[in-house]
Amino acid sequence: MDQEKKKTATKYLVLDDLLDHVGRYVSGDQLASDLGVSRESVWKAIKTLQKEGHRIVSKKKTGYAYLSSDHVSEQVVQKYLGKLSQGQQAFDVIRVFDEVGSTQTYAKDYLAKHPGQNPSIFTARTMGAGYGRRGRAFFAPKDRGLYISLSLPVNPEKPMIASLLTTSAAAVIAQVLEETFPGLNVQLKWVNDLIVKGHKVGGIITEAVFDMERQQYNALVLGFFVNILPADYPEEIQQKAMAVLDDPSTTIDLNFLLARLTLALIDMNNGYQDGTFLADYRKRSFLIGQRVSIQVGQEILSGEVTGISNQAGLELLLDNGEKKTLYAGEVTKVKLYENLNL
Repeated sequence: MDQEKKKTATKYLVLDDLLDHVGRYVSGDQLASDLGVSRESVWKAIKTLQKEGHRIVSKKKTGYAYLSSDHVSEQVVQKYLGKLSQGQQAFDVIRVFDEVGSTQTYAKDYLAKHPGQNPSIFTARTMGAGYGRRGRAFFAPKDRGLYISLSLPVNPEKPMIASLLTTSAAAVIAQVLEETFPGLNVQLKWVNDLIVKGHKVGGIITEAVFDMERQQYNALVLGFFVNILPADYPEEIQQKAMAVLDDPSTTIDLNFLLARLTLALIDMNNGYQDGTFLADYRKRSFLIGQRVSIQVGQEILSGEVTGISNQAGLELLLDNGEKKTLYAGEVTKVKLYENLNL
């Protein structure tokens, strides 16, 4: 093995060892002994990892401790997924891009050619062509949020209910965020927006990959983003977008949060069809009881939102007294206030 490859291999081995003891110190002698390398090699590997954005602290006569990373790392994500699932959750692919046009586009193209039996994760530190529902582009500042496309295997014995899948995913993501950040209150705007303090902090899109030759679905692709740390948002979205956290210098382990979110969503996929998450979704909805204007195709509907149906449709009492239930894909705009179009 040449010197450069040996250095790289040592770096990954050191990080893997430290990830077995997150938050706890491991001596340089122990690391060197574990890996069969010199103390100097360990020290050089630590310095390289720190330069790459891994928060590793040292203490004299004690050793080194891994705390977190300032970016999404494939190695760290895989380690956390294994720990949190106790090695019980298999993945076909876990792919982390430094930059990609769209994780959703990449995931769909990949899965069309490589259908799998297990979930796959496609994520990136930033995206140049991310999109949401109805093809709307969104801003994805580097290392300030999570941008994820999670493929979920299709169970032929259970129906695919897009409206329930999207709303259930929204409820689960909201739950995990509130557990991660004490004091946070996440509301939901039907059908797919995460709202904090009246501003959008995330969104969800659900798409399917269909195999024309076999006339069956290869996978469901659940794409979602969450703005975690503040960023300089483009002027056109500054009034309606913000991040979960207010302080841009807050230390947050994006890899641990990514692992928690994906495992919770995989678990959700096992039984969302029975409406398990509807009660929580309804509780978080800030549209219920509000007067809204909704554009459906070329038509504008106005009235009061009276509830969320058992199939996660938006129940609306129109101004003319007619009752209508709207489903995902029909609504192009929801306008709550004259100065706020989330």
